[in-house]
Amino acid sequence: MVRHRRPRQFRRNDMYDTNLPDDEVRRRYRFSTDNIDRLVRLVELTLQRRTRRNRALTVRQQLLMTLRFLASGAFLQVIGDTFGLDVATVSRVVTEVTDCLFRLKDVVIRFSMSDADRRRVMTGLYAIRGFPGVIGCIDGTHVRIISPGGPNEVSYVNIKSFLWINVQATCDHRGMHS
Repeated sequence: MVRHRRPRQFRRNDMYDTNLPDDEVRRRYRFSTDNIDRLVRLVELTLQRRTRRNRALTVRQQLLMTLRFLASGAFLQVIGDTFGLDVATVSRVVTEVTDCLFRLKDVVIRFSMSDADRRRVMTGLYAIRGFPGVIGCIDGTHVRIISPGGPNEVSYVNIKSFLWINVQATCDHRGMHS
């Protein structure tokens, strides 16, 4: 008796729609289309699947899935249901993409401080609050703005219908920009 494999059932997947308007892309993934393209170029050599299978996830799909997970705070199962993938696949992809992005930290994040300045700030912050090894403090806030006009104005509207921009800054132990 010959056993035949059951035909594979692939779920419909339209979450990778590349024709979304930029404000919808920003709402879903917290990045503009241009920045997503930039991230894809940064990670594509590392995340490119080396397989001959016809259903392998592209680098863009892996990145979008991870960004959606990070932007929404949803469970892996929910992301899997959204993208039509098994939770184990989502877990593996999120881990691989996050590790890949973390490895790029020294390439894309640069401090303009000298070693002497770092030691001075570390000493100052340790003296104030007992934080060892800290080279700066970071915080963010929303600042109300006047309408910039144009098609991207909707990107500056928050949930209370105010126009605002998100501002983030770093400082040293004296509260000065570092």
